[in-house]
Amino acid sequence: MTTQETYKLANELTNQEVNNIVGGWENVNEIESLKTFNSLVSLGDSRELACATVIAKKYNSKDNNETYYNAYNL
Repeated sequence: MTTQETYKLANELTNQEVNNIVGGWENVNEIESLKTFNSLVSLGDSRELACATVIAKKYNSKDNNETYYNAYNL
């Protein structure tokens, strides 16, 4: 996912969607995702941009097995 795609996703996310995504991370103990999200928000990113950034990071990771597992098994 490119930077431009990340910003586009951030602009499309609603507050409720961000709450749902972050809540999902809390439910499955995705500690790294939560740490990154909270760090970005504390540094001044909007919640939407921080959420999109974490999603992009997961999407761009070379090992997407965890992402696929969470999408289809939780």
